[in-house]
Amino acid sequence: MPDEWRVVLVVPSADPGLSGAAEEEAFRRLVPSAERSATIAQLVLTSLLPALVEGQIEEFGHALTRGQQLVGDAFATVQGGRFHPRAGALVEALLRHGAAGAGQSSWGPAVYGVVGSEAAGRELARRMENAVDREGSVELVAFDNRGARVERS
Repeated sequence: MPDEWRVVLVVPSADPGLSGAAEEEAFRRLVPSAERSATIAQLVLTSLLPALVEGQIEEFGHALTRGQQLVGDAFATVQGGRFHPRAGALVEALLRHGAAGAGQSSWGPAVYGVVGSEAAGRELARRMENAVDREGSVELVAFDNRGARVERS
């Protein structure tokens, strides 16, 4: 990820998304869509990754958001909508307040917005603090570009 890009993480006060046995059951109930999978693959290969390599935050963000919408639609029947019940409005707020792209982390309720600079991240985080109004947390973070580490004990 480009060093200057940042992420604003928003975690609303809400019940966490699915995990454990409930998550396993949810996956069993999902109906795969070859068409949606092909659309997501094409989006990643023709828009998301090229924009990342070229450092084009707006195109990257657009592709990221569209991918998140498609994935959310695949999970809508088991999570009660495209996003966690507390996440949808926050994803919209992130985009409205300046994120180039936004989405939900796993089953939610955590959401994130990607911006092109530290200053843009600070401004977005400030706006999102107003959006959660002490009903959650907001954090500005940098990407961890170190890659995987394997430690032997």
